[in-house]
Amino acid sequence: MPMSAFRRALPCLAALACLLMPDNASAFERNKPGAFDYYVLVLSWMPTYCRSEGRERKDGQCETARPRAFLLHGLWPQYDEGWPEDCPTATRPWVPRRVIDEMRDIMPSKNLIIHEFRTHGTCSGLEPAEYFDVARELYERVSVPPSFLAPDANRVLSADAIEREFGSANPWLKPEMISVSCRRENLIDIRVCFGRDLFPRACGVNEDQKRLCPAAKIAVPPVTP
Repeated sequence: MPMSAFRRALPCLAALACLLMPDNASAFERNKPGAFDYYVLVLSWMPTYCRSEGRERKDGQCETARPRAFLLHGLWPQYDEGWPEDCPTATRPWVPRRVIDEMRDIMPSKNLIIHEFRTHGTCSGLEPAEYFDVARELYERVSVPPSFLAPDANRVLSADAIEREFGSANPWLKPEMISVSCRRENLIDIRVCFGRDLFPRACGVNEDQKRLCPAAKIAVPPVTP
């Protein structure tokens, strides 16, 4: 997607936030709503999740005849080092049913939607509807490489190879803007970093590739059940 398209897609709420806030969250106390340096968009590789935790939990996201590839796990405000969580708000964090229903196509778990807003969304300084609108916008910017969607494509790749494939599918995505997370040498998620202005940016130390996935080879199970 060309940068001009990004500029047209920027919501007014992000532009306003940038005008009102300094460039670095260190100017604020920690865990204060709206005080952060950048976002990381977390996309879960559902075949791995559903073969392990999802199966054990009998998660409804995995009980479907329609194979799922990358779904939205969350949008996390980050500091350049570390991150805020469970930021205090004037009222008890609550996600309206309408917002939950609107997110179910890319984030099927109601419990996950509620958890993500309480843990991470409260730190964005946005209301639930605004926060999930931003999450959807960023989710829809990331194109999944066709090779990840091929039926029965049980593959083994390096983190660099995965990042290259995403870079080819998303010309705006530079290597320093993406990280790969794995567990027991299985792909868990892809993380893409954006500034508070919602333009892509380099990730911070939180997304250090060696910490998130030190494995030389990563199994990428297929999207078919």
